[in-house]
Amino acid sequence: MPKNIYERGGILWARFKVNGVEYRESLRTRSEKVAEKRLKARREEIENQAHYGFAGPMNWVQAFVSWTQAMEADVRAKAISPKTVLRYTVSLNECRQWLDPFEVHQINAERLRELVKGRKAQHVTNATIRRDLTAISSVLDHAIEEGWVDENAARAYPRKRLQERRDPIVLPTQSDIDLTIGRQRTRFGDMMLLARETGMREEEIAGLEHTMLDLANRHATVIGKRNRMRTVTLSAEAVAIIQRQPRQLKCPYVFYHLEEDAEGRPVASRYRNVASNFADYTARAEKRAAKAGIAYRRFSFHHLRHLFAVEYLRDGKGGIYDLSRELGHSSVKTTEIYLAYLTPEQAARAQTGVAQKRAHKRRSATTD
Repeated sequence: MPKNIYERGGILWARFKVNGVEYRESLRTRSEKVAEKRLKARREEIENQAHYGFAGPMNWVQAFVSWTQAMEADVRAKAISPKTVLRYTVSLNECRQWLDPFEVHQINAERLRELVKGRKAQHVTNATIRRDLTAISSVLDHAIEEGWVDENAARAYPRKRLQERRDPIVLPTQSDIDLTIGRQRTRFGDMMLLARETGMREEEIAGLEHTMLDLANRHATVIGKRNRMRTVTLSAEAVAIIQRQPRQLKCPYVFYHLEEDAEGRPVASRYRNVASNFADYTARAEKRAAKAGIAYRRFSFHHLRHLFAVEYLRDGKGGIYDLSRELGHSSVKTTEIYLAYLTPEQAARAQTGVAQKRAHKRRSATTD
């Protein structure tokens, strides 16, 4: 592959730096010869902009890079929390295929409708799509400040069409989970298993660092929604999942994937596209199941958290208040939705504290 060119989804992309700013953008071709010509022309254009003071970055990728730098400055000034920037970045990475090929001024209502349609096809919830639009709106606000566009199409998008209604929870079966993970063990598959064992959210698992773990006492300290810190209990199986992850120097994360840096060297990086990665897993599982004539129902990563919660109460591991603390809910009212998945006897135990007493006895014993 020619220097500063790499392949993504069968299409050749450019990756280069000008004045310390990294640019990544699609060259919209599969031909290496055409890609080299377009890379040269694009690089000269940006160098001229930087040298002669022409208009600043105008395509989405350049705007994103500029926005990232502005967010880093805001984080240092404590004008925005690092977690908010991370959440925006995750959303923007998930939406790249609908944004990267276009100029900033082309991100209009029509483009956003295509994005929303595509995200729904990935079985993403309305709540997640609304967060995606908020992240895109942040970049477009930055573009307005820089004078690259005059309007923010994401801010004007009619979000009433994306009501955050709570759909009935459909719990995945063990067969659904096994088919999704597949026969070959992967780090991402282990992330799914840890979600089922702990009830942690996908971003909590993706951001789990070794320094957050106390495996001797079997718990992890995580930062959840709204920057709330909580302690999560680790089962023996959860500890085993964590311990079998190979560690990488200079990588603080328990779960990571390898990607190439600008020089083509493999670097361990945090998972930032959990939802789209999971959608790929379920899409492949659906095809395998159809080919084998096996029943399979697609589900989201978050459904593993729901499954943990129901099994926690059903198996008497603790009561409703214990579960609320484990999940990091701000109100036990949120946790009570799981009572609907129990028998009347199980629900009564969860509410009256019998389950808590049984769990305490188990925790006090020498075995799980």
